[in-house]
Amino acid sequence: MLKLGMKKTILIFGISSFVGANLARILSKDFRIVGTYLDNPVKLPGITCVPCDVLKKTYVSKIMAIFKPDYTIYAVGLSSLTACKRNPKLADALNSAGAANCTAASERYGSKFIYLSSCFVLGGENTLYRESDTPFPVTTYGNSLSSTEFYIQRSSLNYLILRCAPLYGRSYNPLHPNWFEIVQTALAKKQILPADDSVYTGFLDIEILGKVLKSLLESGVNNRLLQVSSRDTLTRLGFAKLYAKVFKKDENFIESTSGTFPLEASYKNTQKNTSPQNYFQMDVTNVENLLGIEMPKVEDSLILTYQRLNA
Repeated sequence: MLKLGMKKTILIFGISSFVGANLARILSKDFRIVGTYLDNPVKLPGITCVPCDVLKKTYVSKIMAIFKPDYTIYAVGLSSLTACKRNPKLADALNSAGAANCTAASERYGSKFIYLSSCFVLGGENTLYRESDTPFPVTTYGNSLSSTEFYIQRSSLNYLILRCAPLYGRSYNPLHPNWFEIVQTALAKKQILPADDSVYTGFLDIEILGKVLKSLLESGVNNRLLQVSSRDTLTRLGFAKLYAKVFKKDENFIESTSGTFPLEASYKNTQKNTSPQNYFQMDVTNVENLLGIEMPKVEDSLILTYQRLNA
């Protein structure tokens, strides 16, 4: 625990996002938090929030010069697989170009740069992916993140890349609910909930990511790419049914669907995985050994969520 008055500063680009706002809340107990937003002004207790366009280098540089953060978290981005496929230029701008600007500014001002990547940089095969495996992204979203991972590893001398499973929890923007909130709302209102049963990923409460990140910062881990996920994987259908079990809701409102996975056109003819299922299971051994922890299974994560929300 850092002493009062000796808190280090974390700058979060994209504090109005689901991940940015929640990390700000979680980390504010031990760090001084400064956040930036673009079109969605936010007010968070005890946190300084200022406007900034990450696509403008001068804006980014001025923010870094003013606040001189010890750590910089990049929580900006277009994370919808479908939206990225429809808007590849926007996906590249937010997921790659903006991150490059923030990486360069962090390097210039001696701030550790933390980039939040995704399991979707992987190829979708039924295997346990390790950090050392070469990414083979099959979506526009994954491709934009993969290129940024590579850029940071080659250009930064002080970085941390966290390749995460889909994160869930309570968001600050009701216009962009995550899958957890969609499930929660539908089952609370006893509405039919179509849920995909073809894409397997881990699912992790944002609180767990916050605790992992805090431990990594305090332990001084540097220049590493680490995978952060639940130990097992489920489809959205499996997650919804597990939510119903843990939160004591009626799973009969959940219906199985198999949506079209938004593959990049250029990868359709070269994709190794020809099954209708796509798998994005990540090996979490490295982060577990590094911090002396055991990552939870999806059910364990949901139980923690239930206990936290009902505390």
